[in-house]
Amino acid sequence: MTDLHITRLHPSLGAEVAGVDLSRSLDEPTRRELNRALAEHLALVFRNQSLTPEQYLAAGSTFGPPMEQHYSQHNMPDHPLIGMIWHRNGQQPAEQWHTDHTNRERPPAATILYGVEIPSAGGGTSVASMRAAYLGLPEAERHRLEGLTSFNGLDGHADTRAEDREKYGRPVEHPMVRTHPVHGSRAVYFHISKATHIRGMTPEASRDYMKDLLDRMIKPEIVYDHAWRKGDVLVIDDRATMHRAHGDYDRRQSRVLWRIIVEGDRPRLS
Repeated sequence: MTDLHITRLHPSLGAEVAGVDLSRSLDEPTRRELNRALAEHLALVFRNQSLTPEQYLAAGSTFGPPMEQHYSQHNMPDHPLIGMIWHRNGQQPAEQWHTDHTNRERPPAATILYGVEIPSAGGGTSVASMRAAYLGLPEAERHRLEGLTSFNGLDGHADTRAEDREKYGRPVEHPMVRTHPVHGSRAVYFHISKATHIRGMTPEASRDYMKDLLDRMIKPEIVYDHAWRKGDVLVIDDRATMHRAHGDYDRRQSRVLWRIIVEGDRPRLS
């Protein structure tokens, strides 16, 4: 097994992993330890990585099989399982709290980001523990949330391709509290812009309730703010977090991240 060292970065979530070169093949004990660490810390940071697309895909498979991303207009041309996050083609930073691809039957276990070009200031990524958010709610509200489900489709990006809307636009119902399949803990789970509505509520009432939840739940003490360095790999556990980008950087500079998402389990509450 690789001689890896894990250092906590924040009291609620986040850890830096040293001693792992993601460009090399990882043995099975190392892969198991990294998956255990992700379930515990919810966000893992690997510094000073240098990866080709092929190496990046192989490293990403440590956390699950890479899955198709439904904004295919932003995929790397020769490697369609890698999405490109950049502003050069008109993308806007995803500054709203969310968890990825909730419109899938088996949404991602993890989102993996690789810092390829980094601006001199700003442009960070924040990750919030929805495990801690769940525990911070009053018991009566936790009980209410455990009985709610949301219906999820594609959000309204104007440049989404017709084939992606056809393939991934069918509504999918998920619980608003899910049990982590590895850690066994519960976390709040929804995507405010992909959720068309909560079962039994109007779209307007659903959005108001989710917005109010986000405003009350996400506090600095449950958020890890990642300041990017070139060569960073950030692995985010989508089963128990939300994340957001920060658009506070000079657009004359480049911010380029490669993104892989890996398939997870069907969300359930147990």
